[in-house]
Amino acid sequence: MFDENKTRFRRAEEALRFYFRLRELLHSGRTRRLVAEELPADACMVAANAIDDYQCIGWCMRGLDEIALWLLSELYGPSCFGVRRRTFSHACKAGRQEFPDHEFRLREVGIVHEHALGVVERGLRRLGMISVCQRQSAHDCRRRIRTVGKRGHYQGRRAANRR
Repeated sequence: MFDENKTRFRRAEEALRFYFRLRELLHSGRTRRLVAEELPADACMVAANAIDDYQCIGWCMRGLDEIALWLLSELYGPSCFGVRRRTFSHACKAGRQEFPDHEFRLREVGIVHEHALGVVERGLRRLGMISVCQRQSAHDCRRRIRTVGKRGHYQGRRAANRR
């Protein structure tokens, strides 16, 4: 295990971008769809260089299905200068072309992304590559937004009754 005070990446998203950019370099720019058989069976206990980091991040993606691996490579894959990073809607459109028998919806892309990112985060935390601090869940964010929305609705109704 790594020293818990020193982490290699700040967030799982940064680690995934690093992984897919290095993957493109290793494959000479001709990367194909990421499959589970490419992922390493073991993680390096002491990452001394970029290749060790690459293997550790790949190990963290074990257990993800074909669609989740494809989605991570679609969202975090390399993009050259001047090209905007891919969004969920772009990934949804590309998913319909890549998997024609699967009905992709934007909500499903978000759910699959959240699950895949959670699997990778847990693996990176276990290896000590990202900090162990807990991030705010989507449920907490929704609760705060809903509370503000209710307050605005209530105050708006009170203002309408004053006239």
